[in-house]
Amino acid sequence: MANPQSCRSKPANHAEPGHGAHPLGGEGAQVRAPTAGKLKKKTRFYQAPAMEAAVCARREGCIPDNIFGLSRVPWSRLSESESESPTSYGSSGLWSTRSARGQHLQLRHRGARLTSRVARQRKERNMGVASFAMLLFAAAMAASIASCLAAQSIFQLPANSSLFPNGTGVTRAEFPEDFLFGAITSSMKHEEMMLPGECGNNYDLYQIDHRLVTDIGMNSYRFSIAWSRIYPNGSGDVNEVAIAHYNDVLDDVLSQGLVPMVTLWTQDHPQILEDHYGGALNEQFISDFVKYAETCFEAFGDRVKYWITFDEPNDWAGLSYSTMQNPPGRCTSNIIGQSNINYGECAQGNSGTEPYIVGHHLLLAHAEAVDVYRTKYQPTQNGSIGFAIWFRWSEPLTESAEDIRAAQRATDFLVGWFLDPIFFGDYPDSMRELVGTRLPNFTAEQLEKINGSLDFIGINIQTAFYVYDTNFYLTQNETCYYLDWQANVTGYRDGVLIGEGNHDYAVPWCIRKTVEYIKDRYSNFPMFITQTGWGVEYIKFEDTLDDDSRVKYFETYYMELIKAIREGANVKGVYAWSLLDGFEFNLGLQIRAGIFYVDDKYDRHPRKSALWFKEMLSSNSTL
Repeated sequence: MANPQSCRSKPANHAEPGHGAHPLGGEGAQVRAPTAGKLKKKTRFYQAPAMEAAVCARREGCIPDNIFGLSRVPWSRLSESESESPTSYGSSGLWSTRSARGQHLQLRHRGARLTSRVARQRKERNMGVASFAMLLFAAAMAASIASCLAAQSIFQLPANSSLFPNGTGVTRAEFPEDFLFGAITSSMKHEEMMLPGECGNNYDLYQIDHRLVTDIGMNSYRFSIAWSRIYPNGSGDVNEVAIAHYNDVLDDVLSQGLVPMVTLWTQDHPQILEDHYGGALNEQFISDFVKYAETCFEAFGDRVKYWITFDEPNDWAGLSYSTMQNPPGRCTSNIIGQSNINYGECAQGNSGTEPYIVGHHLLLAHAEAVDVYRTKYQPTQNGSIGFAIWFRWSEPLTESAEDIRAAQRATDFLVGWFLDPIFFGDYPDSMRELVGTRLPNFTAEQLEKINGSLDFIGINIQTAFYVYDTNFYLTQNETCYYLDWQANVTGYRDGVLIGEGNHDYAVPWCIRKTVEYIKDRYSNFPMFITQTGWGVEYIKFEDTLDDDSRVKYFETYYMELIKAIREGANVKGVYAWSLLDGFEFNLGLQIRAGIFYVDDKYDRHPRKSALWFKEMLSSNSTL
């Protein structure tokens, strides 16, 4: 199993059995993955994010985008051949249904192909200009989507039938009456439309995707706004086309009766900020983020119930500045972990200082944005604001005092790093002791804004590991965020895996223990499970819809969540990762996490897990 004590990046062809390359979060080692279905010829593999920026920098027509690459290749361009997966379920031209393997859903996207063909012939592309190609696209999409949405329901189970004759095991009635159930999409992972005029995905099909959420009985929808769309140059002039687009998205979310939860940053700030001043390593990042956040508060805040400033800032600061796993991939080279795992080399960076500097700046940016929101917008808009912390439950390997302390240190470095300053006024004592002067200090003015700068805690929780103590020697020149933990992790205890899975381990009790930890340490502060879900490796179309492992995941995790709620945990909602198949960091399209399968023609197909939600949320008693 991979070891977090290394601060170098694994070679792309290395993958540990039972888990991905990143032992703390589930982002695996593979950097390319095939598109959906079996492709006969001319298959084009998705390029790894680190390569994509360099490729795009040489490509005519690229527009500034996020730090995962200036321009990503939309799925429709991954293959120039037809897929062997079924595509003709009816004659409507846009979507049709059939009763087979849980009712496959097909959403035909012909207008996008027309636009894509026209746009590729244009030499100049401007996102802010309503070109003739885009007008053609808009007209085609408006007509086809209107036809689709005129139906009573996008998909339905056959009358008097059930995929779960013995019940779903969990029912809606077991949760509080005002509880929110939602699904998630991300601007980085699902929107597409990164080349002007090319066919998009969720960016263009958002109305249909919102309808999918309501049709399975959910009452909330979590999505993110792309900073690089609002401010293509990071700051400066706002892109009014993007403002109009997200206004349309929000209006449609509300028209479907869904409560919007909107994320401002999903590890995808504009590349130009990295180029100009080093991104979040520079304090300028704070003011630029606050300007972007205020633009969103002003433009969209009258309709947004819940704001999330940063999604998984702790994971990003640690991973992106200690390894090459995520952009910008900065780290100290030639640091090897205790288990002698080689993660590769970084061109530049400092694994012992930069994660803490970046984390510090993200906390300050969050606090400043919250201060602006509370001062100028919250009194009239009546929304709530928080962030979503990435939580990997750390279970002591043994009952020894050393392992128990090691597990607590792991939690301190991962979660307390961002929550303790807000609730207790400083970083955890274990971090102060082990990191020393490398850990930044807060000024009195900064602490005044940081203190209490959450209306709720967002928790992204999917898996757990065993943690045990290690007191390996650290020289002064061998410092690293993960080494600082003085804790090692493993997926095994006495030769037995902690849970099922080959990407993330499925450990149902981890969600209950996580919620109970937040309840006990942070005075039962209001919390949302802002992300939990199950990614599986891509398999052929004939089998991918029967995602029994994902059904089991949601059923067992929600059962454990119910236990915590019954014990008084102040949980307000839970969001499933994810609504659609999408791009996963470092894995491309190899790992599929959607409860709806998306093929390389953008057709949506409900997996059994989507139908599980539909039945569970329509049930009122335990069956």
